[in-house]
Amino acid sequence: MRKDTVRLTFDFPENLHTYLKMSAAKRGVSMREYIVESLIDKMEHEDKIDLDPETFRKELTKMKKKDSKLMKDLSDR
Repeated sequence: MRKDTVRLTFDFPENLHTYLKMSAAKRGVSMREYIVESLIDKMEHEDKIDLDPETFRKELTKMKKKDSKLMKDLSDR
């Protein structure tokens, strides 16, 4: 695992696993790539988040100042 990554583990419905695998194969990417790209796309479009590293860092700093207790709680986990 790369140094700048975090491992996420979650349960996924067994009956959708094959569909996920087929969707990824149809696009010529791994299931991991398909999931990561799908999540990023959803975050960018639904939450209107700009994931450019510099912009993201600035927005995160604003969030830290705005709700420091929440951010502290999240960082402690």
